[in-house]
Amino acid sequence: MKKLNVALAILVAAVMAANAEPVYSDVVGYQKGTVINSGYTALGLSMVKAPIVTANVASKVGSKITLSQSLGTVDAAKPYYLEVVSGSLAGERADVTVVSSSAEVTIIPSSRNTSDLSGLANEDIVVLRRHIILRDLDGMISPALVGNDDSNLCDRVLVFNNGFIVYNKASDNDYYQDGDLDPAADTLIIPPGAGVMIHRRSSSPTTVTEVGTVRNNKFARPYAQGYQFIAPAYPSGISPNNLKADTSSGWNASDRILPFNNGFVSYVFEPTDTTGGANGTWYQDGDLDSANGTTIIQANAAAFIYKHAADAGIVENSPITN
Repeated sequence: MKKLNVALAILVAAVMAANAEPVYSDVVGYQKGTVINSGYTALGLSMVKAPIVTANVASKVGSKITLSQSLGTVDAAKPYYLEVVSGSLAGERADVTVVSSSAEVTIIPSSRNTSDLSGLANEDIVVLRRHIILRDLDGMISPALVGNDDSNLCDRVLVFNNGFIVYNKASDNDYYQDGDLDPAADTLIIPPGAGVMIHRRSSSPTTVTEVGTVRNNKFARPYAQGYQFIAPAYPSGISPNNLKADTSSGWNASDRILPFNNGFVSYVFEPTDTTGGANGTWYQDGDLDSANGTTIIQANAAAFIYKHAADAGIVENSPITN
C-alpha cells in the first residue's frame, strides 16, 4: 500500500484586529492523497466548511443562543455545529439547530458535543459551521467510488461507532448501511476530528482531494473509554507529543495509539521510561527508538486511540492562530 502523500497549499492567510476583538480571515487550502488500489485506506478530513457566521454571543438563555449578527439565509435542514473561539470554553463545540435569517441557534443533545456550553459568556466569540456528511466524500474523490447493488462489488465507507459500521455505495450513487436499502445514509455526519475507512474494490486508483477552510480556532479533543478513531483537526500530522500523550495528561501503560499502514500499527506507552521525555516514552511495538516526537498520524489519515478510562483530553491550538 502507498501511504497517503500530503500536499497542503495555503492560498490565503491574514490576521486582523477590530474593536479590540481578534478577527481572523479564513485560510483556504487543500490536501491530496491517493486511495489504495483494491484495499483499505484510513482517511482523515482535517479541513472544515467555511463559517456560516463568526460572531459574539449576545445572550444565552438555556439552550438558546442569540448571536451579535444574523446567520443570513441558511438551510435549516442541514446539520450544524457551534465552535467556541474565545473565552473559557475556547475549543468546545456543540451541535445546534438554526433559524434562517435570524441570529438564533439552539444547542441540541448529541454524542458529538464536547460541552453543554453552560459556561458560555456574553461577548465570547463563536463560529457556526455546517457538518461534513457522507455525501460530501463524492465531491472529494475522483474517479468516483464505484456504486453497485452487490455488496461484494461496491466501494464502501466504514464509520466507527463502538465498532465499524459499513456503508455501501449503491448503483444509484447513494450510500446505504450494509444490509439495509432504506433509508439512504447520505446525510450521515462525519464528526469533527474523526476518521473513516475507505474500502476500494476497484483495481484502478482514485484520488482524494480535500478542499476547504483551515480551522483557525482551538479544538477540544476529549477521550472516551475504549477505542476511538481519530483524525487531525488541522492539516498537519500528529505525534504523541502533539496529543500530550503522557503521564501528566493521565495516559498509562494500557493506552495505545494505532495508525493504519496496510494494517494497524501499534504504538505502546512506557510511563516510567524517560528516554523520550520526563513523563514517559512511546515506542512502535517491537522498536527501541522513542516515537514521542514522531509524526505517526499523517495529516489526511486516521488512527485508533485506545484509552483505559475516559478523560477530558486536550484542547489543541490552531497552527494558524496560536
